[in-house]
Amino acid sequence: MSITKMSEQWVMTRIKQKGDNKGIH
Repeated sequence: MSITKMSEQWVMTRIKQKGDNKGIH
C-alpha cells in the first residue's frame, strides 16, 4: 500500500464526514 493512496482515502473520508455533519446540523 502506498502512503499517497492511504492519505487520499483518509481525506475522502474526512470530506464525507464533514459533508454529513453539515447535512445533519
